[in-house]
Amino acid sequence: MAGDRATKMLILSSARTLFSEKGYAATPVEEICELAGIAKGTFFYYFESKQSIVRYILAMQMDEYRNQLLQQMNSLQDAISRVEYFIAALIEQAETAPETDSYFKDGPADWYETVVREERARTLLPLLEDVVEEGLKQGYFHVKNPEVCTTVVFYGIDSLLKKCNADDPGLISGIREMTAKPLGIKDTALAIENY
Repeated sequence: MAGDRATKMLILSSARTLFSEKGYAATPVEEICELAGIAKGTFFYYFESKQSIVRYILAMQMDEYRNQLLQQMNSLQDAISRVEYFIAALIEQAETAPETDSYFKDGPADWYETVVREERARTLLPLLEDVVEEGLKQGYFHVKNPEVCTTVVFYGIDSLLKKCNADDPGLISGIREMTAKPLGIKDTALAIENY
């Protein structure tokens, strides 16, 4: 069992090294195997493809980010403060590219943008859902369908961050407004700043 994990981590480490040096497209599976000192069959025992390695690395990074975010959010007293922090963190994260972005020297592959969006939603959307549920119980938010609300807010913010520059003066007010309305609160109730 420990050997399985060690082999998987060796493959990941080798792939990360080569992807960083040469780029994803210029790194064949054979070179990953050679650097790791494994047979090609061993590679495919652990990973379906090079793409699955990138997915795995991104998932690990997003899980780590979620845990850090959750720890910070849990230190805040109420649901409003947690939503504010969550949104500020999304804005900050949009300004910082994940390690995996650097693997695509000639620009990201079409599938990669989808994977990033899926991983962000998988790891971060449940945090927002939990905060909205908590805010409903505390009486801060007035939402009929929390799942729909959080999905609209999350993807709305995600789309705005892709479209606008983080320094755009209207970005924060736009995010504040588009978050407050679905939550059933006044947009002045949200003080989205850098935490």
